[in-house]
Amino acid sequence: MNEIKRLTEDVANKVAAGEVVERPFNVIKELMENSADAGADKITVTVENGGIGMITVTDNGRGILPADLPLTVERFATSKISTADDVYNVKTFGFRGEALAAISSVSDFSVRTGRDGHDGAELRVRHGAKPDMLPAPFVKGTSVTVRSLFSNVPARLKFFKSHTAEEKEISKFVRQFSVINPEISVTLEINGKKVFDADKSADMLRRAKTVFQEQDVIYGENEFGGMSVCFAVTLPDVHKFRKDMIFIGINGRVVKDLSLVQAVVTAYHRLIPDGKYPAAAISLRVDPEKVDVNVHPAKTIVKLLESREIFSFVHNSVKQRLEEQGREAGEEIRSAVPKYEPAAKTYESHYNEAAYSTKNTVRYDLAKEMETAEYDTDTESAVKMPDMPDESRIRVAGQLFNTVIVCEKGNEAFFIDQHVAHERVLYEKYLAEKSITVPSIVLYEPILITVTEDEADIITESSDVLESFGYDIESFGGNSLKISRVPSDVLKRDIEVEVREILADMLEHRKDSSVDYKVLVMSCKNAVKAGQRLEMHEMRKIVDDLFRTSNPYTCPHGRPIVFRMDEGWLLRKFDR
Repeated sequence: MNEIKRLTEDVANKVAAGEVVERPFNVIKELMENSADAGADKITVTVENGGIGMITVTDNGRGILPADLPLTVERFATSKISTADDVYNVKTFGFRGEALAAISSVSDFSVRTGRDGHDGAELRVRHGAKPDMLPAPFVKGTSVTVRSLFSNVPARLKFFKSHTAEEKEISKFVRQFSVINPEISVTLEINGKKVFDADKSADMLRRAKTVFQEQDVIYGENEFGGMSVCFAVTLPDVHKFRKDMIFIGINGRVVKDLSLVQAVVTAYHRLIPDGKYPAAAISLRVDPEKVDVNVHPAKTIVKLLESREIFSFVHNSVKQRLEEQGREAGEEIRSAVPKYEPAAKTYESHYNEAAYSTKNTVRYDLAKEMETAEYDTDTESAVKMPDMPDESRIRVAGQLFNTVIVCEKGNEAFFIDQHVAHERVLYEKYLAEKSITVPSIVLYEPILITVTEDEADIITESSDVLESFGYDIESFGGNSLKISRVPSDVLKRDIEVEVREILADMLEHRKDSSVDYKVLVMSCKNAVKAGQRLEMHEMRKIVDDLFRTSNPYTCPHGRPIVFRMDEGWLLRKFDR
């Protein structure tokens, strides 16, 4: 008696169904991809009871020849490949010839089709039984209906979630497919209600805005080395709590690729806060020979043969587009800021000049960063902006809570965090400057502090940067540090606390190779503080400089800088 037995066709099909059709949305995935392979430019998906009750996918493609209908439900019967080598140069969605055979073995299955020049025909298969061929009215294209999914394999049904959960997965896939394939009109109906409709007039950007439910979305495209990518991604002021709004398409196929998702996430590094994510749709086109689509039965996972190069291509494409958009947005607003020339005033030190350290080449001076001017604070002119008949100009309206700069432009209000805005300005200036020198004061009596070994090490690593920013800090034996010189504006603060905060921030960011963490920390420390009252000219200066930066919407740490409020939303609060 043999222990090893050959599975019957019925059992083999049911096993294959468990691999190809994990959930109802997998059925829809297979059928929609078949429709796309048939040249359809319109696909309608109808679902009842989470897809377990009924699924219908109808397209206007070229249809199936009546003589070929019985072969569609046989395993490994396909028109897509002829030899094993063809698997490694697949230009279509389907190719293995398993999907319809697997689906028809675990459902009440029917397919009705019509091709020009041929009569309409219908094939019915009930849970893997012998197929029945029937005549049908001619309708160009194909309509596949799947009822009572897995009713003959009840063990599978217990792994399915609620109807609502299955419907959400179906809706998610259909929307993703729609964005990745904008040349195809897609309609989804669930339990008699149309829940999604995208016609061919809706391009990738428009579909992405609908799917993301966000308006701050930009479109980009790029080509390099035989690869091309089209993408729609949210601006940095949009934050998602999970990565599931980042989806990837490779040659039109919606796939799961953690590497390419990470390529998108890293493109937003320092643009959005840690732990938050963008929404993005990436449609990548590569040579089919560089993609192995035969690594997963459901073809939801593929293997890229030049994964590092493709990762860099996607990452750089998204990052460059975000930088372009940041510059464009900044220029649009900055160019509308009225030219402001404060009255000239010489910076006067309240300290003896001999106390300052001097250098022959001074390229950046914090004392001159915030322009100073003479104002009569008792007159209205101290805060009144010049007349601006051009409604497109931005107007600095004032300051809230000594922390937020309030501006107006067109029909929007802008709320700008003064600290992180100034931090962004200083960070980009510091990176651009080859030499930075800050006015500093030699302390009459040096300050000694005790630090950890790591803090002592960071002082040694950063001595040159600290010196250029006005600090003279050196080892004083053991775990002690001596502070001999500090920037002039630090004298008004607790010097020991200030130095300890710098050390803590540098230790936190030292492993971040994507930025100059020393400059990052110093730009934060030298920026105006939250709670600091600013004069009108200082606020104008920050706003003007902010919108000259490459990214005026998030600080170098990724925190948001600008919050926008629509006029209509605000006026509705007053019942207007």
